[in-house]
Amino acid sequence: MKYKTITLNIYLILGLFCLPFMAFSNSLTVNVDNPSFRKLVVAIPEFSKESTALSTGVSSDLHSRGHSELSELLTFSGYFNVIARAAYGDLVTKLVAERQSKGGNAWLDSMTELSGPEAKQWRALKVESVTLGSITAKGQEAVLTLKTFDVTQRKEILAKQFTGMADYKDAIRKYADFLLEAYTGKSGIFSSKLAFVGRRKKGDPKQIYISDFDGSNLQQITTGKDPKLSPAWSPDGRYVAYTSFENGNTQIFVYDTITKAKRQLTKQDGLNSGANWSPDGKYIAYTSGGAGDTDIFIINASGSGRRLLIRGSGLDVDPKFSPDGKKIAFVSGRFGNPHIFVGQLAEGGTSPKVVGDRRLTYAGWYNSTPSWSPESDKIIFGGYDRDIDRYDIFIMNPDGSKLERLTLKTGDNESPSWSPNGQLIVFQSNRIGDSNRKGVPGLYLMNRDGSSQRRMSLPLYEAQTPAWSNARKF
Repeated sequence: MKYKTITLNIYLILGLFCLPFMAFSNSLTVNVDNPSFRKLVVAIPEFSKESTALSTGVSSDLHSRGHSELSELLTFSGYFNVIARAAYGDLVTKLVAERQSKGGNAWLDSMTELSGPEAKQWRALKVESVTLGSITAKGQEAVLTLKTFDVTQRKEILAKQFTGMADYKDAIRKYADFLLEAYTGKSGIFSSKLAFVGRRKKGDPKQIYISDFDGSNLQQITTGKDPKLSPAWSPDGRYVAYTSFENGNTQIFVYDTITKAKRQLTKQDGLNSGANWSPDGKYIAYTSGGAGDTDIFIINASGSGRRLLIRGSGLDVDPKFSPDGKKIAFVSGRFGNPHIFVGQLAEGGTSPKVVGDRRLTYAGWYNSTPSWSPESDKIIFGGYDRDIDRYDIFIMNPDGSKLERLTLKTGDNESPSWSPNGQLIVFQSNRIGDSNRKGVPGLYLMNRDGSSQRRMSLPLYEAQTPAWSNARKF
């Protein structure tokens, strides 16, 4: 699929404002980091289909489902309230008919702003932005033009044109990514991927699955009778490292999502598990050892150059590089129960080296599975609260301060992972409905402040330990 930019006027810049939405110097701002932000009210009418457009294939899908697909994506993000079509009735039909009569079939191509009467009608419906779409034909190809307008300023916010579409959903997702970034200043998530452990039915061995950001397009990438665990994405989103118990040993393998081939990364006897890629993709840190003592090693992504990275008494496991490459979080039992530690990485050098570490968590009986925010300014993790006999998700600063609980009284909640824009968190939970009872684990999503927790729909008996790829293209 090809796409080109008609124009991109971003009047929407994330700023340090006290209000979540604010008109200022012809700008509309969505401050998603403000805890009191409200959802932006938007309208996404059905895309118009010009008389010259194709009547089958992608064109028909776009016409029947395109606007609904875009509405669902923006709703999924948690930042937008998409009003129902019934609220504006024939308003768009009249708008299109009037502009077609003036400008011919390419009415949307030449449209750069809303007219005064058009903006007035949208404002009366409390709509703050409107996205219009037009489907035309160029030879045998469908052409999709999408434009979003700020109702208050009447200005064009974003405009894109897509051609050569093999799948209309790909075009819609790309536009949703552009729009999300325009409004929030943060990258979109709709081209990202998930990797996780799952079982199709009870009793099956655990396997590694990958899917789109919302659980759709599910693919099983491992097979066999031995369980596969702990998936981790490479920074470019091409490879998935995972732990396998095949061949009578615990080793780390790497799967190539393009060639569909796998290769064994580690070959040492004993435990080798819990891989995590360095931000530049050159190295993989992992746990290795046996006989009750494990340490953290690092190895080249090619499988060569294995060396010790972190050593402590007892267990040292689950290393996680910070995205800025300055630190590495890990779990250690050197002082008794497992807790979160962070190591400082030396600047320069040919490969990562830890020059000192410190303990971050003191509360809780058992803390594990740390995950860095994309900006490296927060760490989320799973912690066991012995007083209530539950695992929950917590968030803190990289120095251990400002510890907050994000889940409570909803079964066990573990293994959190950040979305690429740092605004959503995916995690596993065995809650039954909204109760505190325990069942079979599945994948859940929530906003970074713990709000809007909801279960992902997956055609699996069980799903756990998710990893969200930070890459936007695959």
